Amino acid sequence: MTVSGPSPALHPATTVPPARNRDAARKPLARHAARETKAQLRRRRRYLALCLVGGPIATVLLVALFSVGAFVQQVLQVRDDMEVAKEQLKVLAGAAVSMDVPLLEQASADVVTRTQRAQATSNGVLWDLAAQLPQVGNNVIAVRTVAEVVNTITTQSLPPIVAMVSAADKEEGAEPSLGIDLRPFLGAGPVLPTIISSLEEASTIAAGMDRTGVLPAVYEPLDGMVELITVAIPTLNLVEEHLPAILHAAGADKPMLYQLVIQTPAEIRATGGGPAHWLVMKVENGRMEMLGQENGVDLMYTELPEQGFDTVNGSLIKLPAETRSLYPFELANWSSNFTMTPHFPRAVELFQATRKWTEKPEFDGVISIDPIVLAHMLEATGPLTLASGEVVNAENTGSLLMSEPYERFGTDNAAMDAYFSEVTTVMFDALTGGEWEIGAMWDQLVRSAEEGRVFAWFEDDGLQALAHEYGLDGILREDNTEATQLGIYFNDYTVGKLNYWLDYSQRATCNVEERTITVTMDLESRMTEDIKSEYTLGLRNQFRGIDPRTMMLDVLFFAPPGAEILSTDPKRGDWQDSANWQGNRFRDRSGVDHDNTALSRTLLLEMGEKKTISYEVQLPDGDLGPLELRHSPGPNHTEVTVDANCGSLFASPEGSHNVRLSKIG
Repeated sequence: MTVSGPSPALHPATTVPPARNRDAARKPLARHAARETKAQLRRRRRYLALCLVGGPIATVLLVALFSVGAFVQQVLQVRDDMEVAKEQLKVLAGAAVSMDVPLLEQASADVVTRTQRAQATSNGVLWDLAAQLPQVGNNVIAVRTVAEVVNTITTQSLPPIVAMVSAADKEEGAEPSLGIDLRPFLGAGPVLPTIISSLEEASTIAAGMDRTGVLPAVYEPLDGMVELITVAIPTLNLVEEHLPAILHAAGADKPMLYQLVIQTPAEIRATGGGPAHWLVMKVENGRMEMLGQENGVDLMYTELPEQGFDTVNGSLIKLPAETRSLYPFELANWSSNFTMTPHFPRAVELFQATRKWTEKPEFDGVISIDPIVLAHMLEATGPLTLASGEVVNAENTGSLLMSEPYERFGTDNAAMDAYFSEVTTVMFDALTGGEWEIGAMWDQLVRSAEEGRVFAWFEDDGLQALAHEYGLDGILREDNTEATQLGIYFNDYTVGKLNYWLDYSQRATCNVEERTITVTMDLESRMTEDIKSEYTLGLRNQFRGIDPRTMMLDVLFFAPPGAEILSTDPKRGDWQDSANWQGNRFRDRSGVDHDNTALSRTLLLEMGEKKTISYEVQLPDGDLGPLELRHSPGPNHTEVTVDANCGSLFASPEGSHNVRLSKIG
């Protein structure tokens, strides 16, 4: 009998599977799937590898994408913060001038918050990463620099300024009755060093910026800031230096009485024009109040005669004989002629004499401007609207104050005076309202001073020294140390307003070997037959048989102390009154005023005519201060040129504060 072996099921560990089972073990796990090829196996392995490696890369790319988006958002946030801060600074400036403390505090807080956030944002991690990228890095750093500069200025300067204005607002009797409230400046002493320090620090930060590859849109705003800082720092240093005098002028020590004279170049005078109107203002504890408007008509026809002054034959002040011989007699007895002399303090002396005669308090200071100054200032304030709806702007101010009303109102003096009064009041309110940019207004004031349209006189010696330092005193210099002064000045003889249509330019040439200088002026009359107003046409012309549209000018040629006038063109005046003429005589004159020799020639300029006048001066020996070439500021811009060949005769004006010193070349 045969015995069988053990069953495979009972001994699995020792059982060898059939061949077909071994093949099945190598098949894919999926049920019913076909057998995996070698190519499929390779693709599967690559997929597994991509899953293992590509997952992190995708994550990084996704994070990077979100980071770029976040960085762009931050850039836009910084831009928006800077733009809003810029606009709020304008609001802040207006609030400071108008003493709107709540608005000032709100605007200041917003500016500081915005600039601080802009700087903090631009110093974030994403900005650090972006700063490492080529072509982008320097622009990122530049934006960061701009934010830092602005933040440095605002966070250091604004809080003490706001505190200063807020403290001023809490003073008793704080409300000004009218005008510019200057009280904040009374506490400016401790604040100015902080402001100056912040500007200097900001300037240092800006100077350290690398501009390589930086876009203009990034660095141009910074350049604008740096330019303003460059101008502001020396200006603020000067304000800090002169602050005691400025505070005195603002009435910190006592109430100050000021006269604001408005000269009218349409009836031209040596220092501008006939002073037909003037404002009387009081400044006390930094508050300005307009006390009233006065005019020459009331003064000369009523007030002075009632006090016994003879406005025809009298003289308000006594002049040396050599000075009296140079000017018409009416210089010293009629207010519209007080400015016939180029020595502005003499005009002030005459006005002060009228105050004595009429028993009114004398002025502590006198400031003179003309309608063109007001036109320049409207560049900063913007247009104004009268009650009638008529718009006054920078372009039409000259015409509205010197020409058009004479044609409009004719001989209706009351209507004309009311119109001038309204225009003046509206302008004054706009200028004292503070709704303008300080920088823009400052630029227009400097422009006006450079054109010789602003004069200032003060009773206080310190303030007068300040006016002299900045060339605003309008004096005839008695020596050539600080400056060598020459000038051609005009005085209207027609008793009209013809000179609104007078254009002229001025130039100087020199003969170095002979030490001579020739000053020339080209004149042109733009007068037309359309002008018919009796106030405009020459009143005196008809008595001499001269066309009423012909300008009759007293031309004054002035030489500096120690110099000699060699010749004039015209050699002799165009008109000489006969010896038996009764009243004001027009003739050639000569004389000396404050050691300046001078000659006078009467000039006739017909409608539409052009003429050239000139004079040659032998300069004195020795060193000569910088050339100061003056002229009567007219109703239109006067181009002044000095040839380069004069350079070796005069010292350089560089570094001088005097705004009228001529640039040579």
